Amino acid sequence: MGSYSSLLTKSQDSYILGLWGADKYVRTSSIGLSNTNLLLINRFAGFLISRFPKDRLRLRIYGNEVPENFEGTKSTFCKGSKNKKPAFHIYVNCRPLVREFVFALGNRSLLQGESVYSYFAGRFDGDGSISVDTKGAKFCRIVYGNLKDLQKDRVLLNNVKTSVYRYRRAGTYCLYFSTETLNKFLERISPYLVSSKLI
Repeated sequence: MGSYSSLLTKSQDSYILGLWGADKYVRTSSIGLSNTNLLLINRFAGFLISRFPKDRLRLRIYGNEVPENFEGTKSTFCKGSKNKKPAFHIYVNCRPLVREFVFALGNRSLLQGESVYSYFAGRFDGDGSISVDTKGAKFCRIVYGNLKDLQKDRVLLNNVKTSVYRYRRAGTYCLYFSTETLNKFLERISPYLVSSKLI
């Protein structure tokens, strides 16, 4: 087999893999990101622009205004969003890129070194949060739609204590980080975070 995708080997692209892994927007021939956070949309768009001419990108807007930096991108205004704030969907039509993302996420066990923490920074930006209880203790979690996906990520964190909680009503699973190792984990992912939620 030839060289692996930059999604598995370059930390800046491993972040994109983690971010997409949290959202997983994919169709037969298109791949992209849906979010209300323009910082994340811009970051994903930057990755796409590194591979395609800007006019290949497509942007769906669930709101009234085209955001800055997207002039020259084919934009479509959509109705029906229940979001309280504008939402955006950036994507590109490219079957080889779809295959690359699906392969990379399915083989994320190949991530090494800083790419692991960059990947988790993307995952955290996409579906992570931190809360503080009344005693001042920090709790960090990343939400997953299924247990198999969570377990694959948990294996990557072989030296980080975590626990799993299932929210039956929401149909989700949460990966919680132990207070013993939380600060070290946050320290490792913080250089790669785009949308800082750290307290």
